[in-house]
Amino acid sequence: MHCFHWPHLTLIALVALNLVCLPAAGQDSEKKETQEADQEAKKEGAEAEPETLAGHSYHGEAFNEGPRQQAFLMPGMPNITFPATTSSPEAHKFFVQGVGQIHGFWYFEAERSFRQAAAIDPDFAMAYWGMAMANKSNTKRSKEFIAEAVSRKESVTDREQRYIDSMDKYVNADAKDKKARGTNYAKALESLIYEYPEDFEARALLALHLWSNRSSNNMAFSHLAVDALLQQVFQHNPMHPCHHYRIHLWDYQRAKTALTSANKCGQTSPGIAHMWHMPGHIYSKLKRYDDACWQQEASARVDHAHMMQYRVLPDQIHNFAHNNEWFIRNLINVGRVRDGLDLAKNMIELPRHPKYNTLSKRGSTNYGRQRLFSVG
Repeated sequence: MHCFHWPHLTLIALVALNLVCLPAAGQDSEKKETQEADQEAKKEGAEAEPETLAGHSYHGEAFNEGPRQQAFLMPGMPNITFPATTSSPEAHKFFVQGVGQIHGFWYFEAERSFRQAAAIDPDFAMAYWGMAMANKSNTKRSKEFIAEAVSRKESVTDREQRYIDSMDKYVNADAKDKKARGTNYAKALESLIYEYPEDFEARALLALHLWSNRSSNNMAFSHLAVDALLQQVFQHNPMHPCHHYRIHLWDYQRAKTALTSANKCGQTSPGIAHMWHMPGHIYSKLKRYDDACWQQEASARVDHAHMMQYRVLPDQIHNFAHNNEWFIRNLINVGRVRDGLDLAKNMIELPRHPKYNTLSKRGSTNYGRQRLFSVG
C-alpha cells in the first residue's frame, strides 16, 4: 500500500510566499496617483464603483462558500440520462455530471459542476436546483440556491418545474416536523414519476429519500419495497450508480443481498472514490476483509489522484476521512498492522482545514487519532 503524503514543505513555502509579498518599487507612487485621481473624480461629481468585499460573490451569499474554481468534464463519471432545458449543450453536460456526482455523495464536486453549468448558461434553472440538491443538508445555502431556480422556472418544462417545486417546498418546510417534510417530498417525487414514468432519476432519488428518512415513516420501513424501486432503475440501466443506495439499503439488514451491487458499484462511477469504498461495507459485513481492503485502496487511489490533479484539500471531499478510516479498520482485520499505523499517522498529519478538518469534527484528524488508538 502506498499512503498519500502531502508535501508539507511546499504548503509552508506557499504560505510564506503569500506573507512576504511586498509592494514592488514604484507601487506606492502609483497608489498615491490613483487616490488623487479618485478624489478629483469625486470633485467632478463622478460616481464611484460600488465596493465589493474581497472573496464575495455578486450572485449572493450562498455563492461565497463552496468551490470557486472552474469545473472540468471528468472521466469515469456515471452514465445517466437527465434531460433539462438549457441553450448550451456544454452546460447540460456539466449538469448531468453533477447529478451523477450527487449519486456518489460527492457533493463538493457536484456543486462545482452545477456552478459551471450556471456560469455557461445563467438562465439554466435546473443548474440551481442541482446546487440546492448538493446542499440538501445545509438548509441556509440550499434555500438561496433553490430560490434562484424558482425565479427561472417559467422557462422550463413541467417535469423540471416539479423537480424545482418539490425541492423548494422541502427546504422551506418546517425542519422540526421531519415526518411531514419527508412525506410531502416523497409524494412529490411519486407524482413526478406518475406523470413521467420514463424518468428513472426520479425513481433513484425517491429510493434514496425513502431510505434516508426510514426512521420518520408512519409505518414500518420496507427494504423489499425500496429494493423493488431500485430494480426498476436497473432494468433500464444495469450500471446506474444507485447501486450505491442499494448497498446502504441492505448494509445493516441482510448484507449478502447487495453482493451484486457491491460487484458493480465502483465500475458504475470509476472516477468517484466513494463508489469504490461502498462495496467495502458489504464485504466487511460478510468478513471478506481482503476484498474490502482492495475496494478501500481503490477508493484512496482515486481520491489521491483527484486531489493532486485539481488541487483539492483532503477534507474538502465529503467522504475522504470516512473512506480512509474504514480502510484502516480492514487493514487491522487482515493483519496489515504496519500499513494501518502508517495510514492513521498520515491522516493526522494532513493539512488542517479550518472548517472541515479539526479535532472536534469527523475529519481526518479526528478519525486518524481514533484509528491510531485502534491499531495500537
